[in-house]
Amino acid sequence: MSRFLVRAALALNVLILGGCSAIFKPSEPMISPPVKLFAVLPLKRVDVSLEPQAVGVEVEQAAAPDAERVVTAQIYAVMAESSTWRFVPDLQVEQAMRDVHAAELEARALQLGKVVKADGVFYGTVSRFRERDGSEYGARHGASVSFRLALVSVETGATVWEGRFDQTQQALSSNLLDWWMFWEAGPKWVSARELSHLGVEQLLGQLRVRLP
Repeated sequence: MSRFLVRAALALNVLILGGCSAIFKPSEPMISPPVKLFAVLPLKRVDVSLEPQAVGVEVEQAAAPDAERVVTAQIYAVMAESSTWRFVPDLQVEQAMRDVHAAELEARALQLGKVVKADGVFYGTVSRFRERDGSEYGARHGASVSFRLALVSVETGATVWEGRFDQTQQALSSNLLDWWMFWEAGPKWVSARELSHLGVEQLLGQLRVRLP
């Protein structure tokens, strides 16, 4: 069976099992004031126990040393895939960070936005980034990623959007809710980097429909 037919079958099964609730999901308000130019504050790696609402998380779920850089890179990669996003290049942000001295994340994002003259700035944290145990063709444990992403308006100084991605890949036979990963990445075990890319795509897709 071709990959297209496999994906179509998976999608049909999920629609049958899940009904049409997603079709009738109430729309959320548009982002205001409009954000035309985005910047990305490098994400921060945090201990999951320090995250709001995080309880009972085991030590082995902590983020890997380079997790924040990997997820930040995926934000740029996803935005570069579509003309929807106009964004400040990462090298320009890197230079501008020399003039960012605030301690708190939202304040740092706002400061960065003023320096690079962006309308909105993404900021966030990575609390889990665990690689799969095995290969893309067979894994004992799937990749596991958790991160938060928010957007602050430079004009108002307020956070106008927030999203969270928290996912551990499982075999489709064990959890049909993972169908979307197989639809996007194909029938394989993804790496933590690939999973974070899918997560960024998902979150920015949710934000895109709220942009004027």
